[in-house]
Amino acid sequence: MAENPPDSPSRFAAAASGLWTALVVLSIAMVLAGLVWPSGSAATEVPPGAPQRLELPGLNTKARVVPIRLDGEVLDPPRNPREIGWWVGSAKPGSAQGQTVVTGHTVHTGGGSLNKLDHIEEGQEVDIVTKDGTFQHQVDSVEVLSRKELAEQAQRIFGQDHGDGRLVVITCTDWNGSSYDSNIVVFAHRFNALPKPEKKS
Repeated sequence: MAENPPDSPSRFAAAASGLWTALVVLSIAMVLAGLVWPSGSAATEVPPGAPQRLELPGLNTKARVVPIRLDGEVLDPPRNPREIGWWVGSAKPGSAQGQTVVTGHTVHTGGGSLNKLDHIEEGQEVDIVTKDGTFQHQVDSVEVLSRKELAEQAQRIFGQDHGDGRLVVITCTDWNGSSYDSNIVVFAHRFNALPKPEKKS
Protein backbone atom coordinates (compact mmCIF):
# COMPACT_ATOMS: atom_id res chain seq x y z
CA MET A 1 0.00 0.00 0.00
CA ALA A 2 1.34 3.44 -0.91
CA GLU A 3 1.93 6.02 1.80
CA ASN A 4 -0.31 8.55 0.04
CA PRO A 5 -3.43 6.70 -1.22
CA PRO A 6 -6.58 8.54 -2.34
CA ASP A 7 -8.82 10.02 0.32
CA SER A 8 -11.02 7.48 2.05
CA PRO A 9 -12.47 8.99 5.24
CA SER A 10 -14.24 5.83 6.35
CA ARG A 11 -11.11 3.68 6.01
CA PHE A 12 -9.04 6.41 7.63
CA ALA A 13 -11.25 6.68 10.69
CA ALA A 14 -11.65 2.94 11.08
CA ALA A 15 -7.94 2.35 10.84
CA ALA A 16 -7.08 5.12 13.27
CA SER A 17 -9.18 3.39 15.90
CA GLY A 18 -6.34 0.89 16.12
CA LEU A 19 -3.85 3.51 17.31
CA TRP A 20 -2.83 2.08 20.65
CA THR A 21 0.60 1.97 22.19
CA ALA A 22 1.28 -1.16 24.23
CA LEU A 23 3.78 -2.29 26.85
CA VAL A 24 7.09 -2.58 25.04
CA VAL A 25 6.49 -3.47 21.40
CA LEU A 26 3.89 -1.15 19.94
CA SER A 27 1.83 -1.62 16.83
CA ILE A 28 -0.21 1.29 15.54
CA ALA A 29 -2.71 -0.30 13.19
CA MET A 30 -4.08 2.37 10.92
CA VAL A 31 -4.50 3.22 7.26
CA LEU A 32 -3.33 6.79 6.83
CA ALA A 33 -5.36 7.66 3.75
CA GLY A 34 -5.22 11.01 2.00
CA LEU A 35 -2.41 12.48 4.06
CA VAL A 36 -0.25 14.26 1.51
CA TRP A 37 1.45 17.20 3.17
CA PRO A 38 2.11 20.29 1.04
CA SER A 39 5.64 21.38 0.31
CA GLY A 40 6.93 24.61 1.74
CA SER A 41 9.25 25.78 4.47
CA ALA A 42 8.80 28.22 7.29
CA ALA A 43 10.39 31.65 7.16
CA THR A 44 13.23 30.78 9.48
CA GLU A 45 16.99 30.50 9.51
CA VAL A 46 16.63 26.81 10.33
CA PRO A 47 15.46 24.73 7.35
CA PRO A 48 12.89 21.95 7.78
CA GLY A 49 14.57 18.67 8.62
CA ALA A 50 14.09 15.21 10.07
CA PRO A 51 13.83 15.24 13.87
CA GLN A 52 16.68 13.72 15.86
CA ARG A 53 15.61 14.38 19.43
CA LEU A 54 12.50 15.45 21.35
CA GLU A 55 12.88 17.40 24.57
CA LEU A 56 10.32 18.27 27.24
CA PRO A 57 12.20 20.78 29.44
CA GLY A 58 9.43 21.03 32.03
CA LEU A 59 9.33 17.26 32.48
CA ASN A 60 13.09 16.66 32.38
CA THR A 61 12.61 14.36 29.39
CA LYS A 62 14.81 13.83 26.35
CA ALA A 63 14.47 11.03 23.81
CA ARG A 64 16.02 10.06 20.51
CA VAL A 65 13.67 10.31 17.53
CA VAL A 66 13.81 7.78 14.70
CA PRO A 67 11.78 7.59 11.47
CA ILE A 68 8.84 5.19 11.29
CA ARG A 69 6.92 4.15 8.19
CA LEU A 70 3.84 2.31 7.11
CA ASP A 71 4.26 -1.44 6.70
CA GLY A 72 1.21 -2.19 4.61
CA GLU A 73 -1.53 -0.83 6.85
CA VAL A 74 0.48 -0.77 10.06
CA LEU A 75 2.59 2.05 11.46
CA ASP A 76 5.09 0.54 13.89
CA PRO A 77 6.74 2.82 16.47
CA PRO A 78 10.31 2.01 17.50
CA ARG A 79 10.86 -1.31 19.25
CA ASN A 80 13.09 0.45 21.75
CA PRO A 81 10.70 1.86 24.39
CA ARG A 82 13.11 4.72 25.09
CA GLU A 83 12.86 6.05 21.53
CA ILE A 84 10.20 8.15 19.83
CA GLY A 85 8.99 7.59 16.29
CA TRP A 86 8.45 10.33 13.71
CA TRP A 87 5.97 9.31 11.01
CA VAL A 88 7.79 10.14 7.77
CA GLY A 89 4.46 10.68 6.02
CA SER A 90 3.95 13.76 8.18
CA ALA A 91 5.58 17.17 7.89
CA LYS A 92 9.21 17.71 8.79
CA PRO A 93 9.77 19.99 11.79
CA GLY A 94 10.04 23.55 10.56
CA SER A 95 7.61 23.10 7.66
CA ALA A 96 5.15 25.90 7.03
CA GLN A 97 2.26 23.51 6.41
CA GLY A 98 1.08 20.12 7.62
CA GLN A 99 1.66 18.56 11.03
CA THR A 100 4.69 16.84 12.51
CA VAL A 101 3.39 13.63 14.10
CA VAL A 102 5.47 11.75 16.67
CA THR A 103 4.51 8.85 18.91
CA GLY A 104 6.31 7.15 21.76
CA HIS A 105 6.02 4.52 24.44
CA THR A 106 4.42 4.64 27.83
CA VAL A 107 5.47 1.63 29.92
CA HIS A 108 3.48 1.03 33.09
CA THR A 109 6.55 -0.40 34.85
CA GLY A 110 8.65 2.61 33.85
CA GLY A 111 11.26 3.40 31.23
CA GLY A 112 9.03 4.56 28.38
CA SER A 113 10.14 7.58 26.38
CA LEU A 114 6.87 9.40 27.07
CA ASN A 115 6.01 8.09 30.53
CA LYS A 116 5.78 11.66 31.85
CA LEU A 117 3.59 13.05 29.07
CA ASP A 118 0.47 12.76 31.22
CA HIS A 119 1.95 15.53 33.40
CA ILE A 120 2.39 18.05 30.58
CA GLU A 121 0.29 21.21 30.70
CA GLU A 122 -0.82 23.93 28.33
CA GLY A 123 1.85 26.58 27.89
CA GLN A 124 4.78 24.24 28.49
CA GLU A 125 7.58 23.89 25.98
CA VAL A 126 8.26 20.99 23.61
CA ASP A 127 11.43 21.10 21.52
CA ILE A 128 12.38 19.18 18.40
CA VAL A 129 16.07 19.05 17.55
CA THR A 130 17.27 18.51 13.96
CA LYS A 131 20.77 18.49 12.48
CA ASP A 132 20.47 22.22 11.78
CA GLY A 133 18.93 23.51 14.97
CA THR A 134 16.07 23.40 17.46
CA PHE A 135 12.40 24.15 16.87
CA GLN A 136 10.67 25.36 20.02
CA HIS A 137 6.95 24.70 20.49
CA GLN A 138 4.39 25.72 23.07
CA VAL A 139 1.60 23.37 24.11
CA ASP A 140 -1.83 24.60 23.02
CA SER A 141 -3.92 21.68 24.26
CA VAL A 142 -3.70 18.27 25.89
CA GLU A 143 -6.45 15.78 25.10
CA VAL A 144 -7.24 12.28 26.38
CA LEU A 145 -9.14 10.36 23.72
CA SER A 146 -10.84 6.99 23.75
CA ARG A 147 -10.52 4.57 20.83
CA LYS A 148 -13.79 5.81 19.36
CA GLU A 149 -12.90 9.47 19.77
CA LEU A 150 -9.50 8.95 18.16
CA ALA A 151 -11.13 7.34 15.13
CA GLU A 152 -13.68 10.12 14.83
CA GLN A 153 -10.98 12.80 14.99
CA ALA A 154 -8.34 11.01 12.91
CA GLN A 155 -8.24 13.58 10.12
CA ARG A 156 -7.71 16.42 12.59
CA ILE A 157 -4.90 14.57 14.32
CA PHE A 158 -3.07 13.00 11.38
CA GLY A 159 -4.20 15.00 8.34
CA GLN A 160 -1.55 16.94 6.44
CA ASP A 161 -3.74 19.50 4.66
CA HIS A 162 -3.83 21.70 7.77
CA GLY A 163 -1.84 22.38 10.91
CA ASP A 164 0.53 25.21 9.88
CA GLY A 165 3.53 23.13 10.89
CA ARG A 166 2.28 22.31 14.37
CA LEU A 167 3.57 19.40 16.44
CA VAL A 168 1.40 16.45 17.50
CA VAL A 169 2.73 14.14 20.22
CA ILE A 170 0.89 10.89 21.02
CA THR A 171 1.26 8.19 23.65
CA CYS A 172 -0.98 5.86 25.62
CA THR A 173 -2.52 6.35 29.06
CA ASP A 174 -5.06 4.85 31.48
CA TRP A 175 -3.42 1.49 32.24
CA ASN A 176 -6.15 -0.92 33.37
CA GLY A 177 -3.91 -3.73 34.55
CA SER A 178 -3.51 -5.43 31.19
CA SER A 179 -3.64 -2.73 28.51
CA TYR A 180 -4.11 0.99 27.93
CA ASP A 181 -7.62 2.36 27.50
CA SER A 182 -6.84 5.81 26.08
CA ASN A 183 -4.32 7.99 24.30
CA ILE A 184 -2.89 11.36 25.21
CA VAL A 185 -2.67 13.74 22.25
CA VAL A 186 -0.66 16.94 22.67
CA PHE A 187 -0.92 19.79 20.15
CA ALA A 188 1.79 22.46 20.13
CA HIS A 189 2.56 25.43 17.87
CA ARG A 190 6.07 26.47 16.86
CA PHE A 191 7.16 29.82 18.29
CA ASN A 192 10.90 29.91 17.65
CA ALA A 193 13.76 28.32 15.74
CA LEU A 194 17.32 28.29 17.08
CA PRO A 195 20.13 27.58 14.61
CA LYS A 196 22.70 25.02 15.70
CA PRO A 197 25.68 26.84 17.24
CA GLU A 198 28.72 26.91 15.01
CA LYS A 199 31.67 24.90 16.22
CA LYS A 200 34.57 27.00 17.38
CA SER A 201 37.73 26.47 15.39
